[in-house]
Amino acid sequence: MTFGLPEASGQVIAARDVDPVTVPGHAFRIITDGSGTGGAFSLTEAESPKGATVGCHAHDGAVECFYVLDGRYRLTVSGGTHELGAGGFLLVPRGAPHQFEVAEGPARALVLFAPAGFEEVFRRMPEIFGTQGEPGPLWEHVNSRARTRLLESTGPGPAALVRARTGAGSDPSGAPVTLADATATRTSLRIVLRDGDTAGATWTPGPSATAVYVLAGRYRFDLPETGPAVGEGEYLALAHTPDARAVALTDGGRALVLELGT
Repeated sequence: MTFGLPEASGQVIAARDVDPVTVPGHAFRIITDGSGTGGAFSLTEAESPKGATVGCHAHDGAVECFYVLDGRYRLTVSGGTHELGAGGFLLVPRGAPHQFEVAEGPARALVLFAPAGFEEVFRRMPEIFGTQGEPGPLWEHVNSRARTRLLESTGPGPAALVRARTGAGSDPSGAPVTLADATATRTSLRIVLRDGDTAGATWTPGPSATAVYVLAGRYRFDLPETGPAVGEGEYLALAHTPDARAVALTDGGRALVLELGT
């Protein structure tokens, strides 16, 4: 599956500056959608209090990835239950029945869909949940248009891909860790984690990098005509910038690099 290249390059988006879409128990800040990524993926920051839940459903047209920022989530995917704290990563395969609850909160997670599309369901949630009789027929219709089935139970299905954070520097080589490759996402998207960069460390995102989301610390990105500093909770579009270079400005730098292969 191929997608167009993102249109924006060098743009920095801070999750804290994005107006949230709110419904009872959840707030969603859509950091980038399909229009900004050529349809390849969307990235949303979700926040929920302890005890909040999302009922069972399955996405037939996309994988859904969770990267936990704060708190603790209990996710059940295809009948298997996984608890993830900060730094934990879980990929829900296409067609896998899944649901979750917040075990410790307030909790925050990055939610990535590949390909993009489900972010439009997030956008319509206030309208739907504010309508008498909903969630009901309209909720089912909007999910169906996004190739999402609402289910009664998690049942059998493909297993989740789970990676729990074991701490900075857990890779003896210090090399970036691939959280999910193109085989796992079933698209050209690859999700890579850098963890434990020290001040002054430099690295090159590479020609396939389309965006970086900084999880901790602060980096300067040397681009052809600018050098933005990008800190925790900020997203940088890198389309059409194969010669970009990153410089860690603080110790403990951690970042997700989103790569689109050909």
